Amino acid sequence: MPSTLPSPDQTRAHRIWALLLLLAMVAHTLFKLHAGILPELLWGCNVASFLIIAGLWTDNPILVGPAFLWHICLGDVAFVAGAMARGQDLVPMLLAGWTSVLVHTLPTLAALLYLRKRGIPRRSPYLALLLFVVLVPISHYLTPAPLNINMAHVRWEPLRRHFPGNWSYRFVFSGIMLGLFLVGDAIAGRTLGRWSRVAQR
Repeated sequence: MPSTLPSPDQTRAHRIWALLLLLAMVAHTLFKLHAGILPELLWGCNVASFLIIAGLWTDNPILVGPAFLWHICLGDVAFVAGAMARGQDLVPMLLAGWTSVLVHTLPTLAALLYLRKRGIPRRSPYLALLLFVVLVPISHYLTPAPLNINMAHVRWEPLRRHFPGNWSYRFVFSGIMLGLFLVGDAIAGRTLGRWSRVAQR
């Protein structure tokens, strides 16, 4: 079971990764500030990246695991799908949004390498869903409606057509997200192993 306490060298490596990710997020923040879209830092994938930074620095799989699932099940997939849907030339687009590329690749890689050593906590999919549940009202009240951060202002059209009611939509959408997180967690659990708090004592 990959949950033994890390060696000093591993701890140093985790913290180096945390600092690299922090630099990437600082660059991303400055880009958002310059573009006048700083509220986009509240997108779930950006919040997940900050959780990975904190988890790596403090050696806390309970922070890293849910954030990793958020990236692989939603954030990174949505980033790639959005880039393809815009139909832009790939290389110029990636160069123009290079900070977005960094924060949708480096945190996932760092979390993957960390969880290979520590294992992923069983509660990760539920904590990942909790992150979404918490971020939606925050995004609704603190971010401009045109940005539609975390789809807090305008609901996803394909699902809204079938579930026009607000609560029915939220319930079904949350269920779909939990399903994605559970699938990602099942795959991660088989490939990365499970973290156990008991094994740390």
